Amino acid sequence: MSIQTTRPTRLGGVLYAANTPERNALLDFAKILQDRGWHVAGLTQELAYDDKGEKIGLDAIDIKNGDHYPLARPSKEDRENNTCGFDVSLLCEASSVLRRAIEEKADLLVVEKFGEREQDGNGLAEEIIAAALAGIPTLVAVPASALEIWNDFTGRLGALLPHDQEALWQWWPKWNLYQELAQNVDDTPVLHVEVGENAILVAGAHGCGVTANPLGKTALDHPLHQSLKSLALGATQMHNPIEHAIGVAAILAHYNRSDMTGSDHSGLTHFQGRDERVLIAGHFPPNKDYSNDFTMLPTERALQHLIENAYDGVILPSHTFGDGLLPTLLETKGLAETVLVGPETPLAPALFDYGLNVLSGRIIVDTEKAIEIVKNGGTPKDLKPASRYITLEKEG
Repeated sequence: MSIQTTRPTRLGGVLYAANTPERNALLDFAKILQDRGWHVAGLTQELAYDDKGEKIGLDAIDIKNGDHYPLARPSKEDRENNTCGFDVSLLCEASSVLRRAIEEKADLLVVEKFGEREQDGNGLAEEIIAAALAGIPTLVAVPASALEIWNDFTGRLGALLPHDQEALWQWWPKWNLYQELAQNVDDTPVLHVEVGENAILVAGAHGCGVTANPLGKTALDHPLHQSLKSLALGATQMHNPIEHAIGVAAILAHYNRSDMTGSDHSGLTHFQGRDERVLIAGHFPPNKDYSNDFTMLPTERALQHLIENAYDGVILPSHTFGDGLLPTLLETKGLAETVLVGPETPLAPALFDYGLNVLSGRIIVDTEKAIEIVKNGGTPKDLKPASRYITLEKEG
């Protein structure tokens, strides 16, 4: 199981120019994360207009609550003298938004933009570096004309990103997928938890989820009488295998609803008839030494193989979601089109933004039969008689 123990520095300079087509990509990205329950903070800039629609200056806007800070209101004399009428005291007040976000350990900090004051080392420059060094993912809109200044300012510490949604999602940490899925689970009662020797089952009001029991113990020292959401949040606890596994089962109980509809074709056939290099985790070319190294798990061999080779397509087994290796595999597979298939696949479209193109998972339609199978030592794969398959594909 992969374990995330520290928050590395994640600073992204989002480059734009006068002819950049997606000028709202950064703010749209921030809004999407905000709507999905992430703590997104920061400042954007917007031209201010009077009642007649005439431009009167520039505002900074708090992304979190929409508060406006009128940074510039040039007077007639300012315009005649070609000065901007910038209010430094209000900039200091606006910068408190970033300092507060650092104190609150925001999930994402957005600054629009790396302007002339920041380029001189003033403005919001200090807060930008402080956030990044605190381990808070930080995105800053950087004009292409200031690229070299940005590189000097950051010491080339962060990533340079094009101003488009796909690049921003590639930059967003893949290990966040557990937190995102868990925080959007319904805060409703759990109807049943069954802990078998080989599997753990969690049943909610609308669905049932089953994942592997990582320790093989049926008596657990873990509070199970919680809400579905409370159990699901345990999926982020990679250091605690049982808490993580129960969380995974709760996530599956929420997303793999018994009334869900969709295509029933297998995700394994997604690349059929296409002339592409496709890696199926667990199936490796015989000339690779590690292909016969049985001290490595199949998914660990898949990771090693992805590091050494480039593929157009990758098929991953669903237990990589359950055992915590999925984020690492998604970070490593590059731009390869990727299918997650098997009984532990969450049918959650949000996963498409994390680098998956096809989700092929199981819907449990007979909860009582599933409970009996788990109680008698069945594995997630053994629940086929109580299930049906659904496959979801990313649009576009």
